[in-house]
Amino acid sequence: MTHSPDTDENQPLGHDLALSVVVITRNEAHNLPRLLDAVKDLADEVVVFDSGSTDGTTEIARKAGAKVVQCPWEGWSTTKNKANALARGRWILSLDADEAPDTDCRQSILDHMEKGTKDLNGAWRIGEINRLTRYGDHWVRHSGWFPDRKLRLWPNGIAAWKGAIHEVLHFDGPVKLHALHGVVEHYSYPHRADHLGQIEKFGAVWAQSQFEAGHVAPLTLVVLKVAAQWIKTFWIKGGILDGRTGWTIARLSAWATWRKHARLRALHGGKPLKPHRILIARTDALGDLVLSLPLVAALKQKFPDSTVGLLVRPYAEAVARAARGVDVVVMWTEEDAKSPARVGKDTLEAGQWDAVVLAYPDAGVAIASKKAAIAIRCGTARRKHMFHRMTHLNWDGRKDSGGHESWHGLRLLMPLGIEAESDYRSAPCLDAPEPDEPVRTWLGQGGAGAVLLHPGSHGSAGNWPAERFVALAEELAEKGCVVGLTGTAREGEAFSSVMPTHTNIHPLFGAFNLSQLLSAQSQAAAVVASSTGPLHTAAAMGVSVIGIYGTKPPEWSRRWAPIGPSVSVVETSAYTPEGHLDIPVQSVFEAVSQVIPSLRKG
Repeated sequence: MTHSPDTDENQPLGHDLALSVVVITRNEAHNLPRLLDAVKDLADEVVVFDSGSTDGTTEIARKAGAKVVQCPWEGWSTTKNKANALARGRWILSLDADEAPDTDCRQSILDHMEKGTKDLNGAWRIGEINRLTRYGDHWVRHSGWFPDRKLRLWPNGIAAWKGAIHEVLHFDGPVKLHALHGVVEHYSYPHRADHLGQIEKFGAVWAQSQFEAGHVAPLTLVVLKVAAQWIKTFWIKGGILDGRTGWTIARLSAWATWRKHARLRALHGGKPLKPHRILIARTDALGDLVLSLPLVAALKQKFPDSTVGLLVRPYAEAVARAARGVDVVVMWTEEDAKSPARVGKDTLEAGQWDAVVLAYPDAGVAIASKKAAIAIRCGTARRKHMFHRMTHLNWDGRKDSGGHESWHGLRLLMPLGIEAESDYRSAPCLDAPEPDEPVRTWLGQGGAGAVLLHPGSHGSAGNWPAERFVALAEELAEKGCVVGLTGTAREGEAFSSVMPTHTNIHPLFGAFNLSQLLSAQSQAAAVVASSTGPLHTAAAMGVSVIGIYGTKPPEWSRRWAPIGPSVSVVETSAYTPEGHLDIPVQSVFEAVSQVIPSLRKG
């Protein structure tokens, strides 16, 4: 958009455009389109200063005509200042990627710029914009979050950000603040997990800056601050008027106060926890176990010389033994579950393990861990059988938080000084077993490069109808793909009435044990399934997978999507009258064709 020239003689020279919108980014593909759309008729240029995005952020920005500059992350203030230095506009509008000015705000920005950069007294005219935050599906108008005035609009070249966190603008000369109309809509917290992530990110920076300044955090004072934060947010600042959202904000604000001071206390506390033998307990389903494997990599990275073990059910042994970085596999049998105290005395004998992480809150494992006197016991506080048996508790709720299961698992490691980073989502964590005779036979029949469909899910999540798996198999077969239908013999019996007949389609129900299935999957071109263990094992070996999911918690892909370098998800909120996921066959076929180029021909 072209604006009338600003003839103010005090305007800094060298700025040939009217308004530059400046935004710093890292993996903001989910937010950036909304911002770019909001400013497309407002800004003369958009400067996107990106610090290593891998999710398509820069491609989105370039397609929209933004000026994209790649840069290393150097902290909020330094990075923002370098971004602002690239702006050619006479005015700078500084926005975050998760923000968007509304209609009234955009008009008020234009009106403000037309009145010049300085007032009659020679003070720089600075635009102060009110920010309205959306938390989940609720606009927060209380809780101390609104009004939330931010300095966002100023003449180019007169300001610099300072501070490690909650950075502050410092101006060259006197300024006059002008409250602009409208709001900047802030989409910072689509889900509770986003809030928890921000708490950790900002808390780490705050604690480090306080530590370097020599500040301390006496425990009594910290407890008082936590209580005061909750009272202020929920009662004094009106959080009660925001209903359930206000309660959540008050609770997590108090938690944020505790966490940042706990970090500061840890920095002052001398030696951190350094266990040498660490047991991860995951005694439920196969897919759940796979999604806990990033804990192994995180522990090995933090403690390279440590021994890491997995406590699993016997049916999951093949997966546990294929897991990268696992040194010891311990079985948790039905007999163990009936006599956990005996297990604690014998199998998990005192001194064998320094730490145990209950990735699944199994009551029996909790009893056995305490009986074995394992010094560090990490687990959830949200089960009564865990609360008094764990030494280090985590208060996260997982069901509808919007956080991935692996991310929540990694948060159990916070007492060990391990951060729940996001790069776990793309790293393979299983090595395929060598093929034996049954697998080699299948590979010789075209199984190398086949598409494997796994119709069953043991009722663990919403499933795709059997007849649609059949239709997908037939369409793939017609296109020349070899298709294998995998599952247990019992699942094959249930599937027999709709079993497709085509020379390219091979029923493999009951043909493989778990180790053989992993081996066969590792040679496949793609695996298609609903949310079930074999979907997760394939993804964790680096195989391209297409997962079929509903969009609602607790089964949604935000929590249960596979982890691996090549994962696609097809989702729906619609269900058939029988309760199955109502996704057209063509939608899944198109997802498969994205990983098998030959399907896109003709």
